[in-house]
Amino acid sequence: MKITTMAIAAAATVLLGCLPAAAQAPAAYETEPVLKATDLVAAPLLKGPQHTVSDRVPVQGMLGRFAIKSEFGAFEAHGIHMLEVRVREISALAELQKTSKTKQFLEASGNAAKRPVTSAANIVMHPVDTAKGIPGGASRMWERAKLGGAAVAEAATGSGKTDKTDAEKMSDVTNRVGSISVDVMGFEKERRDIAKKVGVDPYTTNPVLAKKLTDMAWVAFSGRFTVQIATSVVVPFSAALSAVTITNTAVYDTPPGDLINNAIAVFKETGADEAQVGALVKNPQYSLSVLTATAAGVQRLKGVRGLPSLVSFAAAAKTEDEARFVAASVNMLARYHESVERLAEVSAPGPILGRTAAGTLMVPAPVDYIAWTERMGRTAQREDLKAAKKIAWLSGRMSPRAKKEFAQRGWAVEESFTIAAER
Repeated sequence: MKITTMAIAAAATVLLGCLPAAAQAPAAYETEPVLKATDLVAAPLLKGPQHTVSDRVPVQGMLGRFAIKSEFGAFEAHGIHMLEVRVREISALAELQKTSKTKQFLEASGNAAKRPVTSAANIVMHPVDTAKGIPGGASRMWERAKLGGAAVAEAATGSGKTDKTDAEKMSDVTNRVGSISVDVMGFEKERRDIAKKVGVDPYTTNPVLAKKLTDMAWVAFSGRFTVQIATSVVVPFSAALSAVTITNTAVYDTPPGDLINNAIAVFKETGADEAQVGALVKNPQYSLSVLTATAAGVQRLKGVRGLPSLVSFAAAAKTEDEARFVAASVNMLARYHESVERLAEVSAPGPILGRTAAGTLMVPAPVDYIAWTERMGRTAQREDLKAAKKIAWLSGRMSPRAKKEFAQRGWAVEESFTIAAER
């Protein structure tokens, strides 16, 4: 009986299909997945009286892209931490809207309308548009070849003239970070106080909340009205732990000019030069809250060698995701320094890392999910990341494949270190 070529091929296909999975060659690398929202966060955070979160969450740049629908519009949150922040903001918006409909507020609004908003009270609440072609997420901050050298030097030297007066320097920064002229500091304080009452970041990059805070603050300031929040803003699950940002309450109680000056002083104290400090402070991707958080982390590492490298590295952030990655990484490194083992040196070749006197290498990773991508493959075996003992702290987790591959290369991986704990 003749056996055709087609029949032989069919038989071979069946035979191969019956072989155990271990006999089949594994794919070289994974791609970043699309996960269920409940794979990343607890269900109570995903649905509330004013919001719902899509069940499908693409992971891009190691951060989950959460799509939020609410009665105040649609929002996208990059990362678990920002999801918690946005959910808190939606709850705060609901309370502010309720307050703005009271009889007392409407009367004060009429009085405020008689006082025109001066040009000094114009507020620029948001960072400038991000650089074209730069993806979101934190992946770029792990890739030395595309971040080090020329990119950092360009950021650190692009701060313009350095002989400006203090007033000019303040104007440069306040036009970016969401502050206002000192001529209306009463108004600015009113805005911070309202943000504090509802537990949100006064320098939020949420355009809907930013406008609501500004409108209500102007009524309170001009209409001689004290904003009262009828009930505490309640948010589900863990959101309250990290609702404001990764920084502390200084953003509520300290005038913006003082926050800026404090950050400049901290960065200068590291030994970083004026151009590097200026580039970081003026970087439009850092809200004033995230800039303050970065300075707080650097301050916690005072005395450790290599701090100027953190300043120049931070200055090179080209997206808000990257700026937040830097701030969280520095604070996670500081936490290790304070609570586990003292660091002798820090550096930022991409990513940020620390080394102890005994030679232990510690890498903080404030990300949601690490798949075994080609980029991670390169990172796991880079020559400059070799050490007898290597530790990675993740605020999220790795895929089983990534965890296995890192372990085979000598890495100890600790998962689920929350960014909230860094405040």
